[in-house]
Amino acid sequence: TTDDGVELVGEVRGNGELAVVLLHMYPADRDSWTPFASRLAGEGYTALSFDFRGYGESGGAKRIDQIWRDVLAAVRLMRSRGHGRIALVGASMGGTAALIVAARADLAGVVTLSAASSFRGLTIPPEALTLIDEPTLFIAAQEDVSAATTAQELYAGSPGGKEVQIVAGSEHGTELLHGEQAGSVQAAILDFLQTDAA
Repeated sequence: TTDDGVELVGEVRGNGELAVVLLHMYPADRDSWTPFASRLAGEGYTALSFDFRGYGESGGAKRIDQIWRDVLAAVRLMRSRGHGRIALVGASMGGTAALIVAARADLAGVVTLSAASSFRGLTIPPEALTLIDEPTLFIAAQEDVSAATTAQELYAGSPGGKEVQIVAGSEHGTELLHGEQAGSVQAAILDFLQTDAA
């Protein structure tokens, strides 16, 4: 349940020490993460995928500008389940929300797939990037020009341990996990979780 009273529905897979919270893109829902969530569980992580407010089985209206509250609720849930280390992996608007929350919460790391700096009222405040001291990995496809440009800009504006990977192709968000670059993108995320977010 979020701090403004919205009930969210999600699924937890695995039982590893590091909890990985998966944040879906527009207009998808948590099902877009199912194959990768299962892989994370198999690799020794606890994976939480959930529906943002107004999507899938979650309550509330589709208020994209408020989904960062949903991410905070997911982080609180995993802390209440005993996870001291939590990483966020967000696709498109989910990546935008992940960065907003990273400026407010103590996390093990953040991965974004095609994150926007602003999307339908969900905007990363200018000062937020400078407050992110967690390791960050920005991934986007070269032919997804806006996302690739934004990934470079977010990388440039972030302090500390950061990495940007621009891969071939035009896939956006969770499509990167299933397209021609799926193997390298999934490997990059898993490597980040094992090393940078460890």
